[in-house]
Amino acid sequence: MRDCKKAELVKPAPYFKIAIGCSNRAFYDEKHHLYKIAEEVGIEIQDGYITEKCDYEGDLEEIVIYRQEKAEPFTQAVIASYGIDRDELPTGANVHVSIF
Repeated sequence: MRDCKKAELVKPAPYFKIAIGCSNRAFYDEKHHLYKIAEEVGIEIQDGYITEKCDYEGDLEEIVIYRQEKAEPFTQAVIASYGIDRDELPTGANVHVSIF
């Protein structure tokens, strides 16, 4: 199970945020973790289910997983890997994994 510092539902545009307490360099390990899960459940990264956001220096700081029917097994596997109960994730809310 991966370590997350905070998991919360953010409103008004509902999305579920998973905050990781790590450096920018270590956050690339989280990216590889998410991409490995995608590969295991048969999701192609280039299909538009994942977007990476960088800060002004070009360092990766957030990964957004878009909730769509085909990507639902991927979303469920991601939240399970962080030890989050799937009932905490509202229907249709995108998942944002970011640096705390």
